[in-house]
Amino acid sequence: MSPFDPFAQAAASQLSAPDAMTKAAVGEITLIDIRTPMEWARSGVPKGAVTLSIQQQDFPQALEALVEGDKSRQLALICATGSRSAMLQRYLLSQGYENVVDVSEGMMGNHMAPGWLRRGLPVEPYQL
Repeated sequence: MSPFDPFAQAAASQLSAPDAMTKAAVGEITLIDIRTPMEWARSGVPKGAVTLSIQQQDFPQALEALVEGDKSRQLALICATGSRSAMLQRYLLSQGYENVVDVSEGMMGNHMAPGWLRRGLPVEPYQL
């Protein structure tokens, strides 16, 4: 594989939920919860995360505004179980974003790791 292959980079660019929490807390990354407003309302949002649903029509423009046009900003994506965040990570890398990591265990966990909620990491309430 080429070192410039976005799929190869995506596979190597993952964070655990505790590492994402720590890096977001010190401003090393911008943690983006890409789930839906209904999901945010049910479980809360990771403390310090930005909510930006991939379902909103203007997602690309909203993300560009969030990073102020700087595609080199350090971003970490979290969803429910890691599927949507991994898919979006690959897409963003193909669109010129340079530093996108996947919080691969997500909020709910998966077969690889317990997830943000089961680890007892802090969440903030979300109001619809």
